[in-house]
Amino acid sequence: MPVVSFSRREMERLWRGLSEEELIDLLDFTKLNLESFGEEVEFEVTSDRMDLVTLEGIVRCLKGISSEELGLPEYRVRRKAFEVRVGEGVSKVRPYVVAALVRDVDLRTEESLEALIEAQEKIHDTLGRKRRRVAIGLHDFSKVKPPIIYDVKRAEEVHFVPLGEYAEMSAKEILEQTEKGKIYSHLIANPENLVPLIMDSREEVLSMPPIINSELTRLTPGVRDIFIDVTGTDLKAIWYALEIISSALAERGGEISTLDILYPDGRRIETPRHEPEVMEADLDFIRSIVGLNLSGDDVVTQLLRARLGAECSDGKVRVLIPGYRSDFLHPIDLAEEVSITLGLNKIGYELPKNVMTVGKPHPVERVSRKVRTVMIGLGYQEVLNYIMTSRASLFHMVDREEREVVEISNPVSESYSVLRDALFPGLLAFLANNTHVRYPQKVFEIGDVVLIDERLENKTRDERRVAAAYADDSVGFEDIYSHLKVLFENLSYGIELEPRRERPFIEGRCASVLKDGEEVGVIGEIDPEVLLKLGITVPVAVFEVALKVPRS
Repeated sequence: MPVVSFSRREMERLWRGLSEEELIDLLDFTKLNLESFGEEVEFEVTSDRMDLVTLEGIVRCLKGISSEELGLPEYRVRRKAFEVRVGEGVSKVRPYVVAALVRDVDLRTEESLEALIEAQEKIHDTLGRKRRRVAIGLHDFSKVKPPIIYDVKRAEEVHFVPLGEYAEMSAKEILEQTEKGKIYSHLIANPENLVPLIMDSREEVLSMPPIINSELTRLTPGVRDIFIDVTGTDLKAIWYALEIISSALAERGGEISTLDILYPDGRRIETPRHEPEVMEADLDFIRSIVGLNLSGDDVVTQLLRARLGAECSDGKVRVLIPGYRSDFLHPIDLAEEVSITLGLNKIGYELPKNVMTVGKPHPVERVSRKVRTVMIGLGYQEVLNYIMTSRASLFHMVDREEREVVEISNPVSESYSVLRDALFPGLLAFLANNTHVRYPQKVFEIGDVVLIDERLENKTRDERRVAAAYADDSVGFEDIYSHLKVLFENLSYGIELEPRRERPFIEGRCASVLKDGEEVGVIGEIDPEVLLKLGITVPVAVFEVALKVPRS
């Protein structure tokens, strides 16, 4: 869950001073936890309440809980200030944009700007999936001449001064040389070398989303009018992010101006949304979920404290939900909100009647434990490797034939760029790193591999396997086979072998392992050439078999 930190002085400037005890008491009725209280106040926020990553959202929430302000916040809204025109090329790179203008915002202090940037970055990291899904740009509107253009240009044709720099750079240089460019350039990588740009009517670059803003529109303390752009790959997510940021600025006295977004296919949408959504629930349903015989007025009072609009008539509760709240999917969410603002400690409990459940290990874990016990009894030592590895380790270093595996689209390191489809390459790497230890060496691993399976919705499946490697001066196929046979006997499995030719095994010393006629694994001796390439100077025999247990 995200953790946000704000200046306590700025929080008091927005509302009033609270002692630590008073704040903790109020937070009992919210989805916030207090992490630290000093000059900086730190909160942990649940992932379904992204509106609370803003300081203004937290203060708005606390005002409701304290009954100082009830119901839907009332913001000043002006309709359709100007247009944002979307070019056709962005569909190939970063297809969606929404925007707003907020005028007369009170951001006179450095701390107020820091709070805004803190919220922006938390949204980037969580809702925005590290800016892939959502990226927010905040601009000093006094430097902007509308209408706004969102389009693409070739990287070498674009020049502007990026935020935090002093000299003009090309987009290509920004992507290759700046810190933000190096971190996020993969998000807009494309064969045509196009970069998305937010520009004004003079074609002055305001932003190259999701990488960096222009120094031209840098925010400074005292800025009054702020233009917000939000771009991304998910229209619903960027719309939600815009609602969060624009409403936060409106809490500082700002007037929200909606903008017309003109897409090249003729669509015209007005953002941000200025009308609340409506959800209804039966009063009896809310009572049954909360577990209390609440009156309609009781329910309405709690919903008003949650900063929602609410009324109850003829046993129906009608609720108005602001755009910055995306956590209402079903009437049960209304019941949850009533429970939280009422106070969970006020709701009694009743033990269920005639219900008895006992936790137990999953069948695959029971089998894994038994396999572990048998392998240790055979003198093997367990090792644990990462499920993420590299193509080199999985295929090239052990001379396996390359096949399709799950790849990480943006790996932090090439060492962790794919998901393994076999365990034994990891065991061979382990032996290669331990040639200084005396022989025999007997190691095993029980773990999951990830396999491509086009029949499934997500095109992959995981499979629990056990692999073992036996290294010694005179180890052969018979030695590792005897251990596999003992393992299968302890699992009450029958075992059959069928000749097989596959690298990196020695031809004629490799076999498929069959259980009830179905192939479940492989066993064999590793080719000496592969071992020498790894720096291993003794024979090695391995087996790897799937633990065929139904998984939920």
